[in-house]
Amino acid sequence: SSNPVGVCHSIGRPICARPQAEVGWPRPTMEALQAELKGAKEKWGKEIELSKAEKGAPGFPFPVCCTRYTPQPESAMAWDCEELPIRLVIYDGDVAAKNVSVEVPPIFPGELSGEIEKAVEKEWKKLLGKKKDGETWMILKIFDWVEAKFGDLLRLIPAYVDSYVGCDALGASMRRYCFTGPAPDGGEDEDDEAIDEEEQERRLQEYAAREAARLEAEIEAKFAADEEKRKLAEQGIHEDGEKTRQLSKKELAEQNLSRKERSGQRWRKTGSKAHKPVREDGDKSLKGLPGQKKK
Repeated sequence: SSNPVGVCHSIGRPICARPQAEVGWPRPTMEALQAELKGAKEKWGKEIELSKAEKGAPGFPFPVCCTRYTPQPESAMAWDCEELPIRLVIYDGDVAAKNVSVEVPPIFPGELSGEIEKAVEKEWKKLLGKKKDGETWMILKIFDWVEAKFGDLLRLIPAYVDSYVGCDALGASMRRYCFTGPAPDGGEDEDDEAIDEEEQERRLQEYAAREAARLEAEIEAKFAADEEKRKLAEQGIHEDGEKTRQLSKKELAEQNLSRKERSGQRWRKTGSKAHKPVREDGDKSLKGLPGQKKK
């Protein structure tokens, strides 16, 4: 960044250690900054580092810094990058002036760290001045934005991104992404030899082989555990050590009823009629006799 942060100490007490009149910044603005820094620490815990200038330095307590080591979100699990460190630097208490900057350590290839700084700073300044949901400095909002754009920020320079076929956490094949390209700006050691394409390819293959071996070991361990469970099941033993109780013939029969038995009890058959129709003497009609049609 063009503005050096200087020596800072962890913020463990209110930002304004001096009377507000000496500092000269509006109390509501300073209170809002303190509340947002505290909110970030409460929300993300150890991912957040807070710092400020040395007491007695010009402009104390500024610059005030808030760094988040943004962990890899689920949406970017295909990347071989576990975290994205982002430092927000505030140089004075005038939020309208937007005298802020963003810093990313030189851990990414070439000028990628600088490009990430520019992208995050541009978004942060766009948010500043739009007071929403009680936020003034938009610290939580910009960190949320960085997490949501994790993968997009890493591919700001497509030429520095390579891909290979690897595995996910369950051992399934998937396309993964890693960095290639020149060493980080300002991070080269003159005594070190430049890494050529063959060396990069070799390192990439070694990494892929290590990942494959690790996942294969996890799969073998899972198969071994499943085999042990199967053997215990064959012996009639549950995972908690209890043995399976053998069912009696009667209980087995109750569990395996026939279709006829499952349909329920049959209705009893209706018995024959107790009184059959009687034909009077001299009546030659067949009416009422079994098998005759009624007229």
